[in-house]
Amino acid sequence: MKWRALARGRASVSHAGKPSGRVLHSEQRLRVEVAGLFGEPVRARRIERALGELPGVTAARANEHTGTVLCVLAPNAPTTRAEVLSILAEHEDSQAPPPPSLSRVVENAAASVRDVLRAYNTNGGVEDEVDVTPTTPWHARSIEELTQAFSVDLEGGLATAEAHRILREVGPNVLAGIAPRTRLEILSGQVFTVPTALLAGAAGLSVLLGDLLEAGAILLVVGSNIVVGYFTESRAEELLDAWSKFRVEWARVLRDGVETTVAASEVVPGDVLCVRAGDAIAADARIASASDLTVDESTLTGESEPAEKGPAAVAEGAPLADRDDMLYAGTVVSTGQARAVVVATGSATELGTIQRALSHTADRAAPLEQQLDHLGKRVATLAFGSSIAVTALGLLRGQPIAALARSAVALGVAAIPEGFPAVGTTALALASQRLNKKGIVIRRLAAAETLGAVSVVCADKTGTLTENRMRVAEVFLPADGLVRVEYGGPSGDDGAPLSLCLLGEDGRRVLVSSLREIGRIAALNADVELDERDEITSGSGTERALVEFAMAIGYPVRRRRRAMKRVREERRSAERPFMVTVHEHPDLGRIELVKGAPEPVIELVSVPPEERAKLVAMNEAMASRGLRVLALAWRKDGDPQRTREAPLVLAGLVGMRDPPRRGVREALAVLAGAGVRTMMLTGDQARTAQAIGAELGIGAADVYSRVTPEAKLDVVRELQDGGAIVAMTGDGVNDGPALKAADVGVAMGERGTDIARAVADVVLAHDDLGSLADAVSEGRRLYDNVRRAIEYLVATNASEVMVMLAGSIFGAEPLGPLQLLWINMLTDVAPALALAIEPADADIMRRPPRDPQAPLFGSARGKKLAREASKMAAISLAAYGVGALGPGASLPRARTMSFASLVVAQLLHARSCRSSGTQPNPELRRALVVSLGLQAAALGLPGLRRVLGTTPLGPIDLSIAVLLGLLPTLAREGKSLFNPEAPIVVERRDIPAGSPLIEGADRLAPSGPWASSPLMFEEEARR
Repeated sequence: MKWRALARGRASVSHAGKPSGRVLHSEQRLRVEVAGLFGEPVRARRIERALGELPGVTAARANEHTGTVLCVLAPNAPTTRAEVLSILAEHEDSQAPPPPSLSRVVENAAASVRDVLRAYNTNGGVEDEVDVTPTTPWHARSIEELTQAFSVDLEGGLATAEAHRILREVGPNVLAGIAPRTRLEILSGQVFTVPTALLAGAAGLSVLLGDLLEAGAILLVVGSNIVVGYFTESRAEELLDAWSKFRVEWARVLRDGVETTVAASEVVPGDVLCVRAGDAIAADARIASASDLTVDESTLTGESEPAEKGPAAVAEGAPLADRDDMLYAGTVVSTGQARAVVVATGSATELGTIQRALSHTADRAAPLEQQLDHLGKRVATLAFGSSIAVTALGLLRGQPIAALARSAVALGVAAIPEGFPAVGTTALALASQRLNKKGIVIRRLAAAETLGAVSVVCADKTGTLTENRMRVAEVFLPADGLVRVEYGGPSGDDGAPLSLCLLGEDGRRVLVSSLREIGRIAALNADVELDERDEITSGSGTERALVEFAMAIGYPVRRRRRAMKRVREERRSAERPFMVTVHEHPDLGRIELVKGAPEPVIELVSVPPEERAKLVAMNEAMASRGLRVLALAWRKDGDPQRTREAPLVLAGLVGMRDPPRRGVREALAVLAGAGVRTMMLTGDQARTAQAIGAELGIGAADVYSRVTPEAKLDVVRELQDGGAIVAMTGDGVNDGPALKAADVGVAMGERGTDIARAVADVVLAHDDLGSLADAVSEGRRLYDNVRRAIEYLVATNASEVMVMLAGSIFGAEPLGPLQLLWINMLTDVAPALALAIEPADADIMRRPPRDPQAPLFGSARGKKLAREASKMAAISLAAYGVGALGPGASLPRARTMSFASLVVAQLLHARSCRSSGTQPNPELRRALVVSLGLQAAALGLPGLRRVLGTTPLGPIDLSIAVLLGLLPTLAREGKSLFNPEAPIVVERRDIPAGSPLIEGADRLAPSGPWASSPLMFEEEARR
């Protein structure tokens, strides 16, 4: 049986704790089975030589045929049995299979049958891996059961040789980690997309046409898209790697009765950990003894306050956050010290469980990726269908097959927009750059767009919505009543408050001098360390908050701590839930300071019963607001012989909390105005979570407390099953599975754990959740602009297909293959890219999230695009007719007029796709001017005319072609044509009266449980 199984809880068997194999004979005559000896004569000779050098060994024979070693000791040999086994352990190979034997075959077969039956009885079917978790988990077992299971002495720990043997068997205490994406993975993510495949097909077809120049140009576009996407996402991975923080590198353990420091990777099940304040826990361990032990488990459980720990066993069904007798890998000791027996290492730890959950959580494709994939397939189908139709019509007319093949291939290429992938990649990259300037790092480009579709934000509380640091929020003074504490901005690296304001219940300011006794007790009755700059270098979150408060009210903490030395202390315990320190005061003499749970301290205060009842009621009222309340009291002449019944003087009650981050409430209000629902998921206590939720404007129904990592994942999946696009924000290890499963995982950059940042799609560099509203706005702008650009591309390319199909019906070829390719290169790329950086609509954060299931543009929008494409096709065919039927008619003249009018119509059509905002888009103007200049060159330069098959046009023919190209725009825009920066006025789609989506005069709010209502803003250009 392997030690890994024991680490997960299976009871020990007879040979547990021995180096390997079975001891078959008496202590003076040992026959031991050694792993790796079978079939290894060289190993056998080495073992014989090593044993022969031991004093008192009369015979040593290693048999490579049976895999066993026989060692005979003299009656009074100084060499012990343990020393022999230690030598054998050094020569074994734990990875080698055991030697064959009939008894082992029978034993293994029986064990396999038992495991299969156990799996069926437990789960109704065979499992891939048999669960060896004990019936009684470690946190519910006694210390005696623990030491017996691991055969370990709490005072001596493991023997070094035994620890090395276990290490070889179970492997190092490491996790595989969440590896960042490799360069190949990032590159493949850019290459293997439908738009890129379409362009690659276009390049291949151009090669078949013999137009290598056109093929090279298309491949240049493809390469540019890949390069932009690759370097943008690679930069995000570099930032992620730079954020990697300290990992547990060492641990203190008992080995051979001596406390020693070993690499964390060498910690094994059965080791006795020795931990002190500030230590990071290297493995899961059951506490055997503890003194004033508290552990910061916020990254694992979400608890904002360090958990008090002790050796007493807890209930078998206790949740992770309530297992007070356990230490977990990845957490940090806040105060006190302890000894604990390691029960799980590596992937068997709770941290490993979360990592396995990550490996089984699949990534979800971004909504825009799904829509572009669907549209790309439709475009490919259109291109193929158009080519088949043209070929069929030509065959019916008896046209040459070679000419038909060339026309069909050209039409297929024309139907594929060359700017299709460029628009998406460039828009995503530019949005990523804009967000990066705001401290929002986009690890996957598609996540930038998905942010705009988010309908629900699931936010972790500790460290995300709150600061993850305790601060004094309220103080009750017997003489002045309740005082509210408001802080100014932080100063210094430690974030200590710069200033504070003390407000009484009636709103009046309270003098700082009234808090003198509070400051003295807070500063002196605290186990913290301060440096020469008065910065706190160590201490629990609670005591840091008290000392920072004392500093903020002007108490000279460091000077008074030096002057009033602590002469005696009584640590907090289960029987005495408060801490007592005695100090020598230069003026008052010996004073005794008390800090602890309010009710026991209040019982020691000399006040009338009715006053005591009021103090208890005030404590309950403060606690109901989610505060952690401590009572501070003192008395003169702290004599150790004085009875405990001597009265104390109550200085006051101090209420602390982990306050909300600055700007979070405002950000959540902006998200609510945009129809985005915010839910709080936290492992903290319900009362604390509800208080923070109420302060941030989160409804009670949307606050989930005592949530485990698995429960967070379930909430995210339930929301997604209801049709929501979910953004999950978090910073802890416990948030990892939900971050990965969410449509957009948002991790904190500064305080976030490595696992959280590694699985997230977005990282907030400065831990500013307020920037999430900016990210949602940018995501919506991105989607709107991509949709505008795609609509432009679809309409213009559809017009080309219509021209060619109509010409085929009438037996004509209005445009040549190279002319079609030129049009695509001229009108598909630059104008579409300019549309992709349009300014945002004015109401972008006053409308509900779009429906992720809705198509990129609906049926109404599709009909409008068809009308626009028909208009452009009609004017191109009209120009062809003028050139083919009027005076001086010729095929080159007709094609050239059709070619010129279609380019003008398509370029000006970009104006109708602009946003409804009032900000100018100079990039669009530049794109139109450059494209029109290139078209003029195509009509005027002899070299280009020969390549494209055009002919010089006279002034009248050119004027007719340009005028025909202007007609769709003139009909659509009228006067706005002469203001090149004027946006097209758009209107909202009509909403039926009484719709539940209407709320107020100008506000649209989503309906349904997950706020994923259909898109309500279809831009329609006014006729």
